[in-house]
Amino acid sequence: MAEHIRKLLRSTILYLPAQFAPPFVQFVTTIAWTYLLDPATFGFVNFIIAVQEIVAYAGLTGWTLFVLRFRERFRDRGTERFVAMDQRMAALGALLQILLAPLVLFLLDLPLDAATVAGTAAYLVTRMLVAHYSDWARADHAIRAYSAAQIIASVAGAALSILAILTYGPVAGVVLGAQAAGQALAIAALVLMKQFRFGLGAFDRELFAELRRYAAPILVGGVIGWGAGNVIRVLVQYMDGPVALGLISVGWGVGQRIASVLAMLLTAAAYPLAVKHYEDGDRRGALAQVSFNGLLLFAVLLPAAVGLAMLAEPVVTLLIAEKFREATISVLPIAMAAASLRFLRIHTCEQSMFLVERPALTLYVLSVEAVLNIAFCAIGLHVGGFSGAAAGMLIGTAITTFGAFAYCFVKLDLPPPSFAAILKICAASGVMGLALSVAETSAHAGALAAAILSGASIYAALILVFFPEIRALVARRLQRAYSEATL
Repeated sequence: MAEHIRKLLRSTILYLPAQFAPPFVQFVTTIAWTYLLDPATFGFVNFIIAVQEIVAYAGLTGWTLFVLRFRERFRDRGTERFVAMDQRMAALGALLQILLAPLVLFLLDLPLDAATVAGTAAYLVTRMLVAHYSDWARADHAIRAYSAAQIIASVAGAALSILAILTYGPVAGVVLGAQAAGQALAIAALVLMKQFRFGLGAFDRELFAELRRYAAPILVGGVIGWGAGNVIRVLVQYMDGPVALGLISVGWGVGQRIASVLAMLLTAAAYPLAVKHYEDGDRRGALAQVSFNGLLLFAVLLPAAVGLAMLAEPVVTLLIAEKFREATISVLPIAMAAASLRFLRIHTCEQSMFLVERPALTLYVLSVEAVLNIAFCAIGLHVGGFSGAAAGMLIGTAITTFGAFAYCFVKLDLPPPSFAAILKICAASGVMGLALSVAETSAHAGALAAAILSGASIYAALILVFFPEIRALVARRLQRAYSEATL
């Protein structure tokens, strides 16, 4: 366990700036947009940002996943050939994003004016390229390039979008175009850092055959998975209209984003470690790494979800514009819980399926989740409004997650984490949540900061008490730091 912690801790620290800064900037931008945009425009812009993920499946996502999984294997089998295929795939993917932009707007019943179409197309293309070449850098362990791309895209995009709103007003096409301009700066940085070069490249039939075998089920599953995670947006848009979509988008989007940040803090570094074990012939070690990553992820997501549930009202009151508050307070804790379960499953169960080269299994998992979420979300929206819809998503995701873990433990030989460790993490989170619920926290920055710090301190102290390995590791690092400071 200590060796797993050491390796993962080192890699996680190196990736930390790129994993923390962009989501934090997006979080701040979302808060700023609640004050600068009306609910309908806010919902439209955030819907396009969410839809980008599924549109990218028609572009580069399959190839990106192939690169991330098999870059090590192809490193000695012809890099130029791999690069040439990459150029061709990127060119075709960009063209498809441009062609799909007006179709997406039409299908979603969104504006089709020239500025909106142009801004949407530019956003889809640049976001896809930044994501792809960032992951290419990650596959090459080029942490500096990966970090630069992620940070520049988020910071520049956020700053330019706010500047554009202040200059031209709350126009959706302008907001998306400004985001695209920031992402274009990140692409330029990657070019300067020699992470890729533009060109039409060459189509490689052999590589494409391997890509199709590996990525086809992932792409189908990804489309279904996007629906499973975002059906709440679609149902609210069609049943209650664009204003309702904007109102629910804040709580649902922020909850998803917080969980995503916490998940990626660990998994950006963890998955390449598991792949390396697997490619070295150590299947058991690779799956053990994934299982351990999942346990650590659980230890991060559970207390965060509990803490947010206890502090949702003062946090939302302090940060979010008044017109969005009521809906956000009711939706945010549920969204965080649903997203935490989903990311735990994705980064443990589904990564195990990718690792052992059985990606078709993810299709079944995502299909079940999509069906359950559509049914429960529709019922919840009809019975309980926004909070009912979010609760329906949570129920569908929870059922799917428990089923997926059971399958991986039994059929894929994924080592189950220690039951005692899970109980200790639950106990520490429960004590922390109880302490936060007893304390009365007002909607002031100082009071919230004190509550968050005290909750985190309680949880961290209990983890050190419950886990001797972690306590010993922390003690050694503190002793080393003290020794170096006194030299």
